[in-house]
Amino acid sequence: MIASRAMAAGQSVTYTEMDYDAMLKRIERIFSLDADDPEKSVAGAERLSPVAGAHRIFTSAMSVIPIALKQKKDGQRLDVCDPYLDRVLHVRMNDTMSPALGKKVIASQSFWHGLGAAYIERDGLGNVIGLIPLPSDGYQYMKDSDSGQVWYAFSVDGMTRKFQPGELILTFFETYDAKKGRGVLDLARDTIATDRAAQRYLRKFYANGGRLSGVLEVDTDADKTTRERIRDEFQHYASGMDNVFKVALLDRGMKYTSLGISQADAQFIESRGFSVEEISRFTGIPEFMLQSGKQSYNSNEQQQLVFVTNAIVPHVTQWEQEFAYKLYHESQLNDGCYMRANVSALMRGDDATRSKFYQTMVYSGILNPDECRALEERNPQPNGVGGHFFITKNLDTIDHVVKGVNE
Repeated sequence: MIASRAMAAGQSVTYTEMDYDAMLKRIERIFSLDADDPEKSVAGAERLSPVAGAHRIFTSAMSVIPIALKQKKDGQRLDVCDPYLDRVLHVRMNDTMSPALGKKVIASQSFWHGLGAAYIERDGLGNVIGLIPLPSDGYQYMKDSDSGQVWYAFSVDGMTRKFQPGELILTFFETYDAKKGRGVLDLARDTIATDRAAQRYLRKFYANGGRLSGVLEVDTDADKTTRERIRDEFQHYASGMDNVFKVALLDRGMKYTSLGISQADAQFIESRGFSVEEISRFTGIPEFMLQSGKQSYNSNEQQQLVFVTNAIVPHVTQWEQEFAYKLYHESQLNDGCYMRANVSALMRGDDATRSKFYQTMVYSGILNPDECRALEERNPQPNGVGGHFFITKNLDTIDHVVKGVNE
């Protein structure tokens, strides 16, 4: 059909000769036949432990952070009663996913492809009854040049479907224009490709019994058949894990010369360790969380705080604002409704750390005992005594101290 249209337009067809290998490379480039290419495939990238670890840590963190429905009214912050949103965000995101699993899928698509999207399912009255995550691999951003209308196109169940931005929850891992996202497969492409090459080298190195390639010399003229036979026989007893450290006996004046460099000379281990550092830089996940770098309790605790504040909070803030704007009715937004994610779920720490935190918050009058008990999933104290705010007696306002001195 394409050819017939070209002929009808009066265009000529040209032919270019190429050999078989060039043709295969052309087909591979057009149709991306190499599904194991880490620059094109999630399956290739997730075989690298630092990338898989970063994906697991990021998506798990985003999935466990609870999102509360709140309202700011008359100087107070109140809980919002919306049974539809409460069910979607806290009970069941859709027929097949819990809220935690649904958020993990959205975060996963964002991590790999730069954009995490979910279709907002509504009933006849406009109430939100479900969020359905969409596969963002190969998504398209489309804009009509005449009307300015924007769509996002996704491949769903073998069909391409277009959605307007208002029908979707849109979260970005990284973006430069708020239209298209950039994920780890794009940002860390060279690092992933290098580490995959090192991984393939290691596999082949041990598959050959730890023996590097080399040249086998013979003191005679040998035709092609003889050369192949000698090479095959040498590989038969000199390759493979069962033949490691065996002594090779060469006859007929044969001489073997090893080629290549050792793993130590190539700084193999160091190069793989460097890939962990690179993934850490691209994702903001500390090295110790990827099981690398220095392992010190105090420094790791501080890095955990840095991870939450620098790597997670920016994503959480984006999710809070996007969810609130897309899921609340316009009237609710006008009444001061918003959503608040509790990142403290990632910073609970041990019993001693939590106790010190609660003590500081109560002594400073920021939290009352019942609020601290609620954070520990405990009931309020009886008779409402835990609802009072306390402050240590050795603290006082400057005005009161000055007033007392003057009197």
